[in-house]
Amino acid sequence: MSITLVSWRVTAAVLAAILSVPAGAAASPQSDPAPPPFDRDTAMWLVTLPLACVGKVHEPPKSRGYIYESTVVLKPDFAKTRAFYGCFDWHSAVNSTWMMVKVLRRHPDIKVGRLIREKLNEHLAADAIKGEVAFFSEEGNKSFERPYGYAWLLRLYGELRSWDDPDAKKWAANLEPLAKLLLDRTIPYLNTLAAPMRVGTHANSAYAMKLLLEYSRSSGEPKLGEAVVARAKAFFLADEGCAPNLEVSGSDFFSPCLTEAALMAEVLPPPQFATWLDRFLPAPDSPAFKALTTAIEMKGTNEELKKANMLGAKSHLIGLAVSRAKGLEDIAAELPPGDPRIAAYRRIAVKHVQGGMAAMYDADYEGTHWIATYIVDYLVSVHRERASTGTGSK
Repeated sequence: MSITLVSWRVTAAVLAAILSVPAGAAASPQSDPAPPPFDRDTAMWLVTLPLACVGKVHEPPKSRGYIYESTVVLKPDFAKTRAFYGCFDWHSAVNSTWMMVKVLRRHPDIKVGRLIREKLNEHLAADAIKGEVAFFSEEGNKSFERPYGYAWLLRLYGELRSWDDPDAKKWAANLEPLAKLLLDRTIPYLNTLAAPMRVGTHANSAYAMKLLLEYSRSSGEPKLGEAVVARAKAFFLADEGCAPNLEVSGSDFFSPCLTEAALMAEVLPPPQFATWLDRFLPAPDSPAFKALTTAIEMKGTNEELKKANMLGAKSHLIGLAVSRAKGLEDIAAELPPGDPRIAAYRRIAVKHVQGGMAAMYDADYEGTHWIATYIVDYLVSVHRERASTGTGSK
């Protein structure tokens, strides 16, 4: 019998009382603070958030057609014919699922491990994935969630494929038809994309391309890797003079400058990347870089922001700090040893992630349903073991 989770608010409150904020999550008075740990307590704190929302059904569409009327009806048996119906929206349900897998893989003895497996069994069941394939096969849905959702789905699939665990092998086998369908559409999409999307939201091309390149290398998909590298060079190799002070829009959760640089860090060998970065980003101690070191705050109470339909924008700006931390860490990791920017980038990254962790609840469910996943993504990167890349390596 399924275990029913209490609401995300109650879960967060209970866990906060038990664990409080994990060590390392609060800002350190030291000038060069260590990154937060990815220990069992931190993982437990963060993973309760997707556990609490993965079954929380998406809200019905609020908009009506401009000249056509439509009726919104919840699909019968959606829990058996859909996998990613929770956590506010499809892509957040996918990346929340990835986060649960990542936490369980890193901490197999975590106290909620059995519950994580139960949720993954439900949401990655064969019939649920068949329903997803049917949905994506419909004519009107062929570009749904492309490229951001595609990239996260393939990342989830790659994580499961690479895990030597009986349940993971089953979930990967179930997910394979959907992953193959989206993969088959991704290379033609990349090859026909006339220019990259340089925005700070889901459509950002560099962010999706980086996830796709990581998947291609970890899963042995050289054609995808070759397509990403070719398009990345065509789109970004000649770029120079990115202006961080001009890039933040009112609801960004990515830094376009950092996402592009993080992608090129994976595409180019370290010496060539360092030279490219010299032209692309201002020095971290320069006035031109300052915009990437400070958080963006949104005025108004949450109730006021809800009335203005801007609470989601607030959550994006909170999450921007975390995605900046991830981008800075990934850039630093690929610079040649001894490059003076490494320490500066990592110092700024820790500051950002600490701020994001402290502010995650400030935008209510609009923030908690996804920011925890981005925190885990940063923690995985900052605590990673350096290893050679696989197929499609630069």
